[in-house]
Amino acid sequence: MDRKLAGLTIVVAILVLANAYFFITIYRTPLDGPSAVFHDNQAFIFPSQPISYLPILDTSANEVPLDAKSAILYDVKSDRNLFEKNIKDKLSIASLTKVMNAVVVWEKFSPNDIVTVQSSAVEVDGQRKDLYAGETLSVHDLMQMMFIESSNDAAYALRDYAASHSIDLVAEMNAKATALGMHDTHFVDPAGLNDLGYSTASDLVKGVAYALRYDALWSFSRQSSATIVSADGKISHEIKSTDQLLGVLSDIVGGKTGYTDSALGCMILIVDAPNQSDRIIAIILGSHDRFGDMKNLISWAKQAYRWQ
Repeated sequence: MDRKLAGLTIVVAILVLANAYFFITIYRTPLDGPSAVFHDNQAFIFPSQPISYLPILDTSANEVPLDAKSAILYDVKSDRNLFEKNIKDKLSIASLTKVMNAVVVWEKFSPNDIVTVQSSAVEVDGQRKDLYAGETLSVHDLMQMMFIESSNDAAYALRDYAASHSIDLVAEMNAKATALGMHDTHFVDPAGLNDLGYSTASDLVKGVAYALRYDALWSFSRQSSATIVSADGKISHEIKSTDQLLGVLSDIVGGKTGYTDSALGCMILIVDAPNQSDRIIAIILGSHDRFGDMKNLISWAKQAYRWQ
């Protein structure tokens, strides 16, 4: 009997020690990635930071009045939409196209590269002549013209410069969109003049969220005006912003306007959230009053949501 009891005690002790070793081994295994340990027979999830439910919606908030065909309000930190209206509708996006143009050019060329403007990039919309054939400007300056005054000539000058390096800019824009999961987006030209190009509010959020890594681009759009001088100093361009909300809304990080007769008013606006540690991306498509709609949407967000 004593031998049986002793044997049983030994077995129990072995099981306890084995169990202790098993758990020690699990918890001492280095994390593979920021938040999880995975083995063949178990998966433990360790949050890299406490789950946040901010911002919190005030359910008593009034509805936001919008004329736009489509609109979205996206909170960057929580990675969720705060407002949606027809966000999957494929619509023409006019000059919002230039954001993807800028992203591709910024990743493939230096802002200090000098571009010689070709005749194919002069008065491309048949209405406004922003550039002169033969003048030389840096990529940086052309970006400023695209973001501040939404220059179509500048967008086409960058297309031509990319072509001189055997790069099809529009094809690269579409490839980038696909890589970012923008599967309901198709670009036809580098400026958004052709209304056969389209996207959705949902897709555009993905592109803008990616482009936020390049603050230099958005810093251009925060300028109300600028003087652009050609590389040889012979030609000077005085440009003014197309964004009527600069100086009206506070905490603007950046934005982009767009308009054609078919697309109607379109707009991207990025603003700091009230707690200053988060950002909101707002997008308006197909509006007869893009600035009024955007102002209403941003004001509503700051009243309807609480960030702390």
